[in-house]
Amino acid sequence: MLPRIALLGLDWGTSSLRGYLIGERGAVLAERSAKAGILHIQNGAFAEALLELAGDWLATDENLPIVASGMIGSRQGWAEAPYVEIPAGAGDLTLHRYDGFDRPVYIVPGLARRDQDGVPDVMRGEETQIVGAHISDAHGHNGDNPRTDPKKELFLLPGSHSKWALVMDRRITWFATFMTGELFAALKDHTILGRMMTDSNGNTGDDKAAFARGVKYGHAKGATLQRLFSARTLALFGELPQTGVAAYLSGLLIGAEIAEARALVHDLSTTITIIGDPDLGQRYLTALSLCGQSACLAPDNAVARGHWRIAAANGLLSVAAACATP
Repeated sequence: MLPRIALLGLDWGTSSLRGYLIGERGAVLAERSAKAGILHIQNGAFAEALLELAGDWLATDENLPIVASGMIGSRQGWAEAPYVEIPAGAGDLTLHRYDGFDRPVYIVPGLARRDQDGVPDVMRGEETQIVGAHISDAHGHNGDNPRTDPKKELFLLPGSHSKWALVMDRRITWFATFMTGELFAALKDHTILGRMMTDSNGNTGDDKAAFARGVKYGHAKGATLQRLFSARTLALFGELPQTGVAAYLSGLLIGAEIAEARALVHDLSTTITIIGDPDLGQRYLTALSLCGQSACLAPDNAVARGHWRIAAANGLLSVAAACATP
């Protein structure tokens, strides 16, 4: 008996588009990706990009629901889905229905919060990953990912704009954004620090010792503006190989990010779940361990499971499929 397809999930970001055929309990039956992020779409040709990626899938079922998350719902995307204020869980993420395609496309809204000074912060796309990765039952298990406290979870989504998010009772209650990845890229490509990041053969290397040194220095000291210059001076005095400068700077920034996040969250007794690219996730896993913090990697396809849970909470799935929602 062939598995029943219940949903087409789209993780549609700035640089890429990923499509998931999702079956019962959020299982991914098939997936595809394309370099069709919103920055690559010309003249608003979002429908064409979707049909190129998943036209054959859609042709098999004219009633197949489509749920899309990520920057596709931004002001620069297909249709803007207004932000939802936290606290918010799957049931609070009311889908924005877009009718400009040959069938409705349901877009997941982003989340917004304001800090104690009234300054706003936002996320768009990460909320779906978090919903898909958080604990799904009262016993505190999500697949093979056990927790000691099913009511409280802390998530880290590293990237150009790293997100830290706290979940209480299955609702996102706090989050913060750190421009760690983008800052690293800017410093590497557009400042004097980048000039000492390669050897005579143009190699940057992957120096684990240099990375660890940077993490510990960045985490112990916290603030980074004065310490950033150490990426140049250590190499200048031969105390850091040029092939280790990039790793050192990366560690320095990640260590500082961890220190700042710890100060904001206060209680980090909970194991941190890292969601996202496995290679980058492993880098953060190493950094957190160096800082004495327990962490683990989330199961694969958290975003597809998030599409499933949000669709179920919005009544998009059939009765039989919704009853099987994890």
